[in-house]
Amino acid sequence: MKLLVLFALCALVAASAAAPRSENHEVLVYDLPRDIVPEQRNFLLNVLIRQLFNFIRDIIQNGSWLIGIPPLDPLKLESFHLVVPAGLINLDLELKNILMKGLGGFVVHKSDLSTRDLVFDLDIAFPKIDISTEVYDLTGDLLTAIPIFGNGRARFFVDKFRLRAKLYIKPSDDEKAVIIDKIEDVSFDLPTIKSEIEGAIGGGDIDNIVNAIVEDVVIDYVNRFRGAISKIGAGAVVTVLNPILEKLDTWRYLKPFL
Repeated sequence: MKLLVLFALCALVAASAAAPRSENHEVLVYDLPRDIVPEQRNFLLNVLIRQLFNFIRDIIQNGSWLIGIPPLDPLKLESFHLVVPAGLINLDLELKNILMKGLGGFVVHKSDLSTRDLVFDLDIAFPKIDISTEVYDLTGDLLTAIPIFGNGRARFFVDKFRLRAKLYIKPSDDEKAVIIDKIEDVSFDLPTIKSEIEGAIGGGDIDNIVNAIVEDVVIDYVNRFRGAISKIGAGAVVTVLNPILEKLDTWRYLKPFL
């Protein structure tokens, strides 16, 4: 029984990723056997969740023309502006034409779904994120007296970024997709960031000094204000992800477990 249902679930998930979407298509709904025991139900649910993460990873890396999503790894961003008023050291850093690599390499450490409350307890890590920018503009000061500034290319390497959160999920209005209702209990770890800024005024050893300052100040600032950053980030994730999630026909796979 377990193997039969397992193969059926895997086949359905694989078919959903490959089958073309249309407005008037027949939805196949799979019903779990009435006599399935809780252990089997949990086993099958975990299999389904793992398949879902594999599907998400594939979309991030390769995109999907069927649902109109381009590859998201590398992720292209037009600009990013960071202001760090740290007191002894103040930085104003603007990045333009950004390329972010490594999002598709995420590792799932925990993915527990409570079907009673529709709460997804998630713990994921990104082993290595590589951020490059064609142009950066940096201004700032040290001890409000020594100016820091530069312009040129830059790269940043983030290692072992880890994110934990509880995602409250719900069906979309048309009951076809699983979407995010809200995100709570967000926390993250940012152990290290390596900066490779070129073009700081003075060059040579000055570049190394500026890179060291940027690394220490950014890490300290992010860790100090992680609560506010988490709250802002959670809202942004819901805004960005839900339009994508609404394109995926996923609610029918979760519904039999409820």
